[in-house]
Amino acid sequence: MNDVNVREPTDDSLVDLIAHIVAKHHTRCREELERIERLLSSVARKHGEGHPELRRVQSLFGKMGNDLRQHLLKEEQTLFPMIARLEEAHGRHAAPPKFPFGTIANPIRMMVLEHDTGTREIDEIRRLSSEYTVPADGDEEYGVLLRALSDFEQDMKQHVYLENERLFPRAIALEQGGTASAVSGS
Repeated sequence: MNDVNVREPTDDSLVDLIAHIVAKHHTRCREELERIERLLSSVARKHGEGHPELRRVQSLFGKMGNDLRQHLLKEEQTLFPMIARLEEAHGRHAAPPKFPFGTIANPIRMMVLEHDTGTREIDEIRRLSSEYTVPADGDEEYGVLLRALSDFEQDMKQHVYLENERLFPRAIALEQGGTASAVSGS
């Protein structure tokens, strides 16, 4: 995971914040979903009989992964371009664009609900894995898996924070006639 030249955004434009989220968090999420799914399959195959919770973790993570892949596409192909259009209209001192779903708050509300579902699934995975603790009979790969799950959770928390607390409130404020920096989350 290469974070070279990826800085944490401050009061950047919404387009810059979106670019940061996609480049750092969406990219990492996709990479880690694939890697963790492979690790889970291997560890569950080796240790599943003695640790039946691994099958539940594998099932939860698989469902979450499928949902996340769709979620990322919805953001990248629909919501984020609409937020960019809002910011571009604001920069031209033009009226906000009209969206087929009404206000930008409507798809944002759906994304937040999906974030909440993912957070509950990650919480359940953490609980099932005893807070990412390698069992006494676990091997090195088991440890790699649990560290990867823990790191995934931490990145998802930062990712969701940037969207829920910084990007989305600023987009809603912009549509309502404020400025993109009106709600900076700082």
